[in-house]
Amino acid sequence: MSSSVAVIPAYTESRSERSCHAASESTTKSPTCVLSDDTILAIARRAGMQVMLDGRIGRESYHSVTGSLSSLHRFVADVCNLMLDGSLH
Repeated sequence: MSSSVAVIPAYTESRSERSCHAASESTTKSPTCVLSDDTILAIARRAGMQVMLDGRIGRESYHSVTGSLSSLHRFVADVCNLMLDGSLH
């Protein structure tokens, strides 16, 4: 099995999505991105995903996040935009 896989996008990329894709392919190592759980869940909700609290054991929370493929694309685009804006460090 080959280590490189070609992925053909099934949608037209916007300029910000192309920028995010290009940034992810750069040879320089990007700074580590740290997001709180609440921030990640808020981005998922804003993208149109359903976020459900499944349970809590001690300090650990367990969530299920579901949604359409288009909501997943919106989630990824939002995270890429945050990275490009320099909001994540």
